[in-house]
Amino acid sequence: MSPDVLATSDIVVVGAGLAGLCTAFELRRRGFDVTVVEQRFPAFGASGRNPGCLWVQTRRSGVELAIARAAKVKYAEYADELGDVFEYRQLGGLFFFENEEQGRVLQDYVQDRRAEGVEIELLSVNRARKHAPMLPATAIGAVYCAEDAQIDTQRFIGALSAAVIRSGVRLYENTAVLSVIRQGNRVDGVRTVRGNIRASGVVWATGAWTLNLTAEGIVLPVTTARMGQVVTQPVDQLPSAILHGPRGVANCSALTDLASYEPSIFAHPHARPEQGVGRLDYDDCLAQNRSGSLVIGAGIDGYGSLNPHISVASTEAMISTTLERYPDRAHLGVTGLWAGLTSDTPDHLPIVDRLDTAHVNAGHSWGVASAPVAGQVLAELIAGEQNQFATALRADRPSLEAVRYQ
Repeated sequence: MSPDVLATSDIVVVGAGLAGLCTAFELRRRGFDVTVVEQRFPAFGASGRNPGCLWVQTRRSGVELAIARAAKVKYAEYADELGDVFEYRQLGGLFFFENEEQGRVLQDYVQDRRAEGVEIELLSVNRARKHAPMLPATAIGAVYCAEDAQIDTQRFIGALSAAVIRSGVRLYENTAVLSVIRQGNRVDGVRTVRGNIRASGVVWATGAWTLNLTAEGIVLPVTTARMGQVVTQPVDQLPSAILHGPRGVANCSALTDLASYEPSIFAHPHARPEQGVGRLDYDDCLAQNRSGSLVIGAGIDGYGSLNPHISVASTEAMISTTLERYPDRAHLGVTGLWAGLTSDTPDHLPIVDRLDTAHVNAGHSWGVASAPVAGQVLAELIAGEQNQFATALRADRPSLEAVRYQ
């Protein structure tokens, strides 16, 4: 091997988050020789900074909902193959409300979800508390969906990265990619800070850093944002459904698509752009991880930026909400302020396609549910197999702006 060649393989996957590792795993299962290269370490980005909620009820009818359900099947397969090491919990999810106006909209939401065959019901606050002991005192009722689930994403990525290495995949951490290597019109691998990786195929699974593909002549309709969460010291571990509240529904397409949905009814009281903090959205969620820590969030801001540092305004929104709902938890220590850079597309579906002699797996705004399925879609595309979601995730689908090449 030439001194400037770090590795050779059939496929090089750039990015070791959920999308990249799931793609590498699926490719290796199909017999490909795979190398994964990561600028920092697995789960460095948003993949490792989230509560691991696999929401089914909030997904838009059609492809979104079908992918979320397919993700549950994939996680069950991963649990069988990797072992019960990432705590795949299927205790359902509660979408609670704090006033009657929100409750009336959620009644329409329940009817819409039932029409799609979702296992969902409207509960009194007492019945809801049986599913989630952490339900806040401000809740006056809730919608419960038995299909929602949760994983520990950091443990999942740890188990998956170990599994791909055991299977023969080479994983290079702290190895930034500088550019692709081209031989005429053909891609022949990538240049990295540690040497060249020769490969006949390149997969870009770079999350928010997909914006940097413009240097390779690929412009995708992908936007970025910073999503923050507050992590507390551990409290008593109680089996609980994951929680979603009404003070921000940024990632709840099934709700926001309703004719009766009104943004002001579900607005966060501490999002104050008039005070100069810029656009601040919120996705009102609460979960408990395996260690017992509460993961509270999520503030969403920093649109169009790759700045990973959580803002003061986002932190204030999460802390204020927590104190209002759980005044008895004010003594808890804050052990982390997570900020993960996320990406999204105009139709909120990832892009999984072949572009400019390379492949892209990007735009995962709800990656806990979408990434395992997208990894399989891309692996099957590369292997020449068929997948039911492939057409819906193409870059040239009508619901996206046209992909432009510089």
